[in-house]
Amino acid sequence: MFGLGFGEILLIAVVALVVLGPERLPKVARSAGLWVGRIQNFINNVKTELSQQAGVAEFRQARDSIEATARALEYDVNSNVRSIRGEVDALRRQLAKDESHVEADSMSVLSEPLPDYCPPVAEAPLLHRVSLRRQALQRRRDMRPRRSISPKLRIRRH
Repeated sequence: MFGLGFGEILLIAVVALVVLGPERLPKVARSAGLWVGRIQNFINNVKTELSQQAGVAEFRQARDSIEATARALEYDVNSNVRSIRGEVDALRRQLAKDESHVEADSMSVLSEPLPDYCPPVAEAPLLHRVSLRRQALQRRRDMRPRRSISPKLRIRRH
């Protein structure tokens, strides 16, 4: 612990025996042992708490980087969806223009307009996020053992 050898410990024990006397030495040794144990326990608690805090800090850093990546991915997906919707709208307008020119040129016999092949889609949220807590609860629920119904045999007593 402090680099004390057997000879040094023996010298300390002899000095303590001479100074304290044989009556008080066991009590002092017991109380010294209790204090050393408490100090070691305190040091071990501090070490474990520091390692837990370091783990929490690493977890927070990893969580923040994952959230930043998810936000960037969501932004990219949203921008791609917006651009695709813009292109689809432009194609619809072009198709409607072409259909009106075709109807005017050919004097079609159809009295009803052509059906719209791409009906407008209602705006919906692009990504559905499920909280980490809810995901953990679902995993815990999935891991529960399923109760199987077992037949209970009843014994008739006469």
